[in-house]
Amino acid sequence: MLKMIIPTTMLLPMTWLSKNDTIWINLTMHSLAISLIPLLFFNQTNTNLLNHSTYLSSDPLTTPLLTLTVWLLPLMIMASQYHLCNEPPSQKKLYLFMMILLQITLILTFMATELIMFYILFETTLIPTLIIITKWGNQAQRLNASTYFLFYTLAGSLPLLIMLSHTYDNTGSLNITLLTLTDQMLSTTWS
Repeated sequence: MLKMIIPTTMLLPMTWLSKNDTIWINLTMHSLAISLIPLLFFNQTNTNLLNHSTYLSSDPLTTPLLTLTVWLLPLMIMASQYHLCNEPPSQKKLYLFMMILLQITLILTFMATELIMFYILFETTLIPTLIIITKWGNQAQRLNASTYFLFYTLAGSLPLLIMLSHTYDNTGSLNITLLTLTDQMLSTTWS
């Protein structure tokens, strides 16, 4: 899965180093090339994890999510090209930088094998999303919407954090592969 993370990370300096007239073409073509990589993992005949490291892996559930995630960036670049035509070049580059950063955090979120790492990376996706909403949203209520988005997401993820601490207390681990091997059943109640 480093085949997706490293090229996507290399799009970040490309955003700032590209010339203003070729930035859209460069990023669209490179992100389209990156979006073809997860298609190689669709031919998994077994349901085992493809462990690439202790903290990142891919399985038949996460591969479609990764594919959808990496296809979002080229589509968003193509869709927003004319929306940002009146913006100064630095604002265009900042927008593209935030989109790439959002894709990197989403890829890492879907590949996480530790549940606490999943939680932290999921909350990290809020930062570029909020910046994109507040800076480039179309409607006048975008500041209000971003405030509601932040607080509802944080309030909604608080029970997940509580459940993660409860799971860690009961099992001693938050690794997804180890949780599938434990014999101890987790209770469905809060008692």
